[in-house]
Amino acid sequence: MGKEKLFKEFTPEISKAKWMVEVESDLKGKPYEKIWWKTYDGFQFEPYYKNAETKDIAHLGTIPGQFPYLRGNKCEKAENSWEVRQEISNADPKDAVKFTNEALSKGAKAIDLILHTKLRKGNAKCKCVDCCDRTILRGMVVNSEQDMKDIVTAVGENGLNITAGVVSKQIFSMIKGNSELKGSIDNDPLKELSLNGSFAVGEEKRFAEMKDIFEETLKMPKFKGLVISNDHYHDSGATITQKIAYLLSSAVFYKDRIANDISIDDFADNTVLSYSIGQNYLMEIAGMRALRLLWSNIVKVYDENSETKIRIHARTGIINKTKYDAHVNILRTTTEAMSAVIGGCNSLTVLPYDVAINEPDSFSMRIARNTELVLGEEAHLDKYVDPAAGSYYIEKLTDSIAKEAWKLFQEIEENGGMLEALKKNTIQSQINEVKNKRIKKLTSRQDSLVGTNHVPNNSEEAPVVRNADLRSVQQNNDMLQGFYQGEAEYTVEKLKPFRISEIFEEMRADTEKFNKAKGKKITAFMATMGNLTMRKARASFSMGFLGAAGIEVIDNNGFASVDEAIAEFISSGSEIAVICASDDDYTEIAADFTKKIKAANPNIVVILAGYPKELIDPLTEAGIDEFIHVRSDSVETLRSIQKKLKVIE
Repeated sequence: MGKEKLFKEFTPEISKAKWMVEVESDLKGKPYEKIWWKTYDGFQFEPYYKNAETKDIAHLGTIPGQFPYLRGNKCEKAENSWEVRQEISNADPKDAVKFTNEALSKGAKAIDLILHTKLRKGNAKCKCVDCCDRTILRGMVVNSEQDMKDIVTAVGENGLNITAGVVSKQIFSMIKGNSELKGSIDNDPLKELSLNGSFAVGEEKRFAEMKDIFEETLKMPKFKGLVISNDHYHDSGATITQKIAYLLSSAVFYKDRIANDISIDDFADNTVLSYSIGQNYLMEIAGMRALRLLWSNIVKVYDENSETKIRIHARTGIINKTKYDAHVNILRTTTEAMSAVIGGCNSLTVLPYDVAINEPDSFSMRIARNTELVLGEEAHLDKYVDPAAGSYYIEKLTDSIAKEAWKLFQEIEENGGMLEALKKNTIQSQINEVKNKRIKKLTSRQDSLVGTNHVPNNSEEAPVVRNADLRSVQQNNDMLQGFYQGEAEYTVEKLKPFRISEIFEEMRADTEKFNKAKGKKITAFMATMGNLTMRKARASFSMGFLGAAGIEVIDNNGFASVDEAIAEFISSGSEIAVICASDDDYTEIAADFTKKIKAANPNIVVILAGYPKELIDPLTEAGIDEFIHVRSDSVETLRSIQKKLKVIE
């Protein structure tokens, strides 16, 4: 075979000039900026980049395993291995032990033990569940030291990573001094403050407890005494740059507050950064790389001769997980896990797909665990360190995220640091601003959540939520009590982790409740007429729009006349009629159809798919109840429809 070059008829193009000719031709007069990617961080990225546009990025000359570790903590010749973790959050200690044994025997190398530590204010003898925050019901109930010993025994030589929150001191006392124990304890008071609104035992005492734990774990070479996490920021709506800046600022605060007398190397060796991964695939890969790069900046401030690295644990978030179409969560966690692995995490926890519905069982835990195993053993993502290196797009993202996160980090530090930012509610305000934008984009369908506001399965009913009955497993209710007694020194605005699908799930639940009470499902009849292309397109849009509230749809091939459509509608027994046609057709048929429907039954809700501006007033006067279109706020509109149908007051 000769050495003749392939594709010799093509010449290399260094610039974008010729590419842009083709792009602009395909856009047919639309501005190029229309197809740029706009993010919640305020970035605007082009659809593609060329080498020349990344040549000034400083980090491009770095290699894996060498400072500043942007390309990973592992050296270039090493495999991209990571520690597979399984979260255990079952309330009953016996179940927790059982699932721990199962996970470790089937591929997991470490356990993330979530403890039920939401302590009740006032009445320590209270046995009810309703007074507890519904978002904190997950976690193992600790009735005795034996419960913890059983878990430690089950874990054996594997890792045990404990999330204990405000009772970190009490839980740590049960494992203290075990020099062979491998793992970590979260011990993150700033997280507790942001979620609870105050320090349970007062600021000075809580940080004194934290310092004691941190110093004790320095004597436990395999166990880390501090896990700084951003999952509460992520699940409250934070952007990637915010997540990174808050992590770094928290690390600086803790170094100065409880570890000022030790080196940055020793501090880093006893610390883990826990990073929550979201669904923005490429940006999350870049975010992991940017986090390591910025950590190196902090290291040099403390010791210009240090090149210490930091361990990064990644976990999938909850904000985008859904109760309806819950199996889609498997797809979400898979792409999130890929971002984490390609980004170079040291360990990873994939949450079960039914985390928003039930206590995880053997099956959902297996799916979560096997997601990681398949990515390593079958997709071979464990073979090469930093496989994203050299991608012009990801390198551009990494550079942009790093610069913006560092800018925000500096702002926080200049204004007193992370604790002061929480006291002033600066962090909470920043996150709430993004949260509101996320909700607005979801309800206006600019953002899509499959199975929720996009292609919902409107025949699906809400799954039965089966949280554990804490009364059946909680034997010693006083063991971890007493930490919310007395008045707090000060309070801050609480962060409120949420699932963005909740607003749609509540609408669907209201519809289902109404359906059961009436013994019949609400149905929407697609009155498709006129232009074939437009009626199909608008019917398809309407089915997805209404399905988000659990409204069942009757689709039709099309009707030759208004009277034919009305006759079929009446025989269907539907409560909603949706007129689907072109704007030109609406001039002839919309008012006629609406008046005749309203004359037959004024309680019928008539909807028009589209927004023909010049016809809005006359069609509203004719009786059209709602106009649904791409600029509609879907929640506001659907709630209005539910009110008209008496689904809600």
